[in-house]
Amino acid sequence: MSAIDITVVVVSYNVRFFLDHCLQSVYRASGGLNVQVIVVDNASEDGSAAMVEQRYPGVLLIANKENVGFGRANNQAFEQAQGEAVLVINPDSFVQEDTLRILLDHLRRHADVGAVGPKIILPDGRFEPRSMRGFPTPWAAFSYLAGLSGLFPHSRFFSRYLLTYLDRDRENDVGALSGSCMMVRRSLIEKLGGFDGDYFMYGEDLDLCYRICRQGYRILYTPATRIVHFKGESTRRSSFNRDYHFRRAMRLFAKKNLAGRTSLPTRWLITVGFLVQNIERRLLSLFALIAMPLSDLVILNIFIFLGRWIRFSEPSYSLSVWLANALYSFFFLAAGWFFGIYSSKRFSGRFALYAAALAGVLSSAVTYFFQQWAFSRFVVLWFSGGMLLAMPTWRILVRRWVGRRPSASRRRWLRRKALIVGTDRRAQEISQSIAADPASELEPVGYVAFSENGVGEVIAGVPVLGTVDELERLIRTERIQEVLFSTATASYEQIIGLIQSLSCRSLNFRIIPKEQPMGGESLPLLRLELSPMRRLGRAAGAGRDALLKK
Repeated sequence: MSAIDITVVVVSYNVRFFLDHCLQSVYRASGGLNVQVIVVDNASEDGSAAMVEQRYPGVLLIANKENVGFGRANNQAFEQAQGEAVLVINPDSFVQEDTLRILLDHLRRHADVGAVGPKIILPDGRFEPRSMRGFPTPWAAFSYLAGLSGLFPHSRFFSRYLLTYLDRDRENDVGALSGSCMMVRRSLIEKLGGFDGDYFMYGEDLDLCYRICRQGYRILYTPATRIVHFKGESTRRSSFNRDYHFRRAMRLFAKKNLAGRTSLPTRWLITVGFLVQNIERRLLSLFALIAMPLSDLVILNIFIFLGRWIRFSEPSYSLSVWLANALYSFFFLAAGWFFGIYSSKRFSGRFALYAAALAGVLSSAVTYFFQQWAFSRFVVLWFSGGMLLAMPTWRILVRRWVGRRPSASRRRWLRRKALIVGTDRRAQEISQSIAADPASELEPVGYVAFSENGVGEVIAGVPVLGTVDELERLIRTERIQEVLFSTATASYEQIIGLIQSLSCRSLNFRIIPKEQPMGGESLPLLRLELSPMRRLGRAAGAGRDALLKK
């Protein structure tokens, strides 16, 4: 048997479909190379291990009975590795057809390079800054955690951790690579003992790269090849506290690798940086807490202003007026708190009506008993009546149009327009499945072909609108919101290139895997993360859902 060129190691946890797609891309990229593939399943509960056994008999599977963490699971595979180089890759990633060969060629051509990593693209087309990193020295760690590197991304002084001042389209010697995809000489892995098992998740890649540098080797970032990393799919499906493990990893790295006088100030600055992050989060939580009462206050004061303007034309604002205004505001907030519309019954129209009625009665009583400084009866009746209508109405609208599951007719109205890149059988299956499902969130508008052949034809009621060269124009003219790529037709290099070229647009991207699913399973679509504008909307929706559940 010829010598093995590359050992590919994938540690998986509850990302079965992503793992399947990752392995498809790895085998497609292994042409002409002798590749050993090892999958370590960290006690997944979604049938990942069974899928690997059935569909990939050539894979060496290590099925753990418990989640031993990322570093230790990789080390289990390293003990079985036979390749000249070892590629560590996350299961929620896919590689280009040339990725394995290009990374291996870089190691072979540069004897002083210990590890090499590709350009990593996030699923919305943006560059993943963790493709190349520095080490968390005291100032670098503080600048990153305190947000200074985000404010000054092109500054060498502030951006020493994520190295955002470097040209991402040029090869660079860096401090560390991302463990989502990095190729390391097996001889170095054996010499260094692999990843440090003290790191459960996060920090293992940083620590290994640091120890490689200490051996006198370079760490190389190359944009000559790219991967797409879905990022966080495994951790999202786990119950582990990611923030805790990230903080622990940063402190552990400082303690183990930045010895003496440097270690202690680094840990202090890391603590200060996390303190700044916690303050920011608490402020955001506070804003979420006061958002609803603040909304009621704004509406109330608009009604008060309009009522006084209608009644007096040019109303005066003396101290007694401001005191009365504060008192009326207090009545509405206190009534809202009493009926729970700022806690457990946030979107209850009925309890908002009760609160507005009680506050209106209290406001009217003040007007009757303290006429010498209270607002006129007209103004009180005006804002009381207005709030009696407004407080329950805006809550009902939010609950009905945003919080509840839309009706079938509204779902059809809200369906997002989709283009399918590819005209192969798999693409047609997806298009027909979507069109036949009345509950689908997608509406197939048309196919996009890779050649002029077939353009203008209609396949099962869906037209072939144009070629990939016209993709951007078609997205614009057809007002497309979703783009589906068929891997049966397109190469991963083409898909990644198209995603990058469309990264500035507000789009969702999805991948149609090439292979059939097992048994009677439904055909999976790997949904990529949202682009920045749509991610903001999803974040707002997540916050809304959290409120609705309370």
